[in-house]
Amino acid sequence: MKKIDWHLLTREFLEGLFLSQQELAERCRVSQQSISNWKNRTRNPGISAKKAMVELAEKEGVDLSKFETDPARDVITRYLEKNKGRELVRIFELFQKMSRSNRMKLLKYANSLAR
Repeated sequence: MKKIDWHLLTREFLEGLFLSQQELAERCRVSQQSISNWKNRTRNPGISAKKAMVELAEKEGVDLSKFETDPARDVITRYLEKNKGRELVRIFELFQKMSRSNRMKLLKYANSLAR
């Protein structure tokens, strides 16, 4: 399996499965604060929590391939940060914070504008 964006997967559980932070914390056997940290990109889950999240994803039918990191996006973000492209970095940050469904809507809209 490729590297997972745990932040986005956490958001999917919270928003897509309508779990509260406390409910997700109980399923992953961690504190609610840990869930908040994952959601806000402050920290990543530990090994046992990652296993619990993968199991939960499989149980709930969540396609983990949708949460694999995108090396091209990561390279672009690092380049922009290094070259002071603050506005574009902010756009990428906001895009990453959006729920998956909202990101898809935005991309669909942008695609329609490009035509």
